[in-house]
Amino acid sequence: MKTAFQKIITSPLLWGGLLSFGFYFPIHNGFINQPLITRYFAGHPVEYITTIMFFIGIAILGIKYLHILFQQHLLRQSPILEPDHKVDVRYADRYLDTLLRHEKKYGSSILTRRLRLALNFVRRCGSAEELDTELRYLSDEDAAQADADYGLVRLILWAVPMLGFLGTVIGITTALDNLDLNTINESSRKLSEGLAVAFDTTGLAIALDVALFFIQFIVYRKENNLIWEIGKRTDDELRGRFELGIRSEDNTQITAVRKMLETVITSLEQLTVRQSKIWEQSMTAANQKFSQLTEQNAEVLKSSLLSALDESLSHHAQSLVHAESQLMERARESTLKFSDALKQNAAGLLSLQEETVRQTEALRNVIGTSTQLIKLEERLHENLAALAQVGNFEETVNSLAATIHLLNGRHHFGEYKRA
Repeated sequence: MKTAFQKIITSPLLWGGLLSFGFYFPIHNGFINQPLITRYFAGHPVEYITTIMFFIGIAILGIKYLHILFQQHLLRQSPILEPDHKVDVRYADRYLDTLLRHEKKYGSSILTRRLRLALNFVRRCGSAEELDTELRYLSDEDAAQADADYGLVRLILWAVPMLGFLGTVIGITTALDNLDLNTINESSRKLSEGLAVAFDTTGLAIALDVALFFIQFIVYRKENNLIWEIGKRTDDELRGRFELGIRSEDNTQITAVRKMLETVITSLEQLTVRQSKIWEQSMTAANQKFSQLTEQNAEVLKSSLLSALDESLSHHAQSLVHAESQLMERARESTLKFSDALKQNAAGLLSLQEETVRQTEALRNVIGTSTQLIKLEERLHENLAALAQVGNFEETVNSLAATIHLLNGRHHFGEYKRA
């Protein structure tokens, strides 16, 4: 156990604070005048906090690294126990005394602590049968403890980028607050200062976080190697050292337990065989049942498909009959319309024929009238010739007038008939 003084001396907060003071003291007193250092490490409160947390992480890893170097130095003092071969478990007390003298001479270490816990386990149990399991448990416990020691470092690795983002938010907020369009020159200067704070804090946080992460990786890997080496030395010291003998008073009980276990194992084997047969029978029955169900499903599917096909064909036939009836109805209607049109055309042709006959009859009458006119004209010439011979001019004129009246009457009669 560490004393209060050892805890203070090995405190990472103390050494991180001292490192931060040693870094900022020459900056604020003018011993360091580098503009970049002043800008990135002392330009904003967030940069101070980020740097201090980085130094605390460095202090943790530095203390851890020194502890690893010290443990490696103590590890070189092994082997600690005498190189005996197959000793009784009662030698554990003597080994504990040897271990105590070694610690007084060289100091306590992880190796001596693990050996002491293992020897106490052997002494309590009175047997070394479970020693290998105990050694693996102790090794896992040391590895878990070593991993838990990096909890604060992991917290710092997480917090440093967050501080960088916080500085970014503060810088951008300050820049936007100082933005005034009325005083553009002064406003642009303040805007650039705010953005500079934002980017500087982010850049510093990322750089320090990456550096801390690599340092942690180096220390963590070195400590893992140390724990592996301690486990190997512990195995060399204890594994195979003690006899796996059992105390005589426990032999009878162990024999009874062994017989009982053999009986249980035999029963389990028989039960396993019987269970395998039952399982095989169940699988066979299940396969047969599955085959029957498959065949039934196939028959049901086949009947369903046939019924569906029959129904579809019936529906299709009905559709064809309906379409055929509609087509016949339309054909009948078209035929009737065509017959009516033919009847109308025939009636028209009949009336045209009658009109043609009537016109022919009128033409015949006209031709007959023309013949009569020709005959009358001939008679007129004859009468004129007769009159010329007689010399009775007045009678000739009267006869001519009567003839003209007669011709006019017949002509009007022929026009009336034609009409």
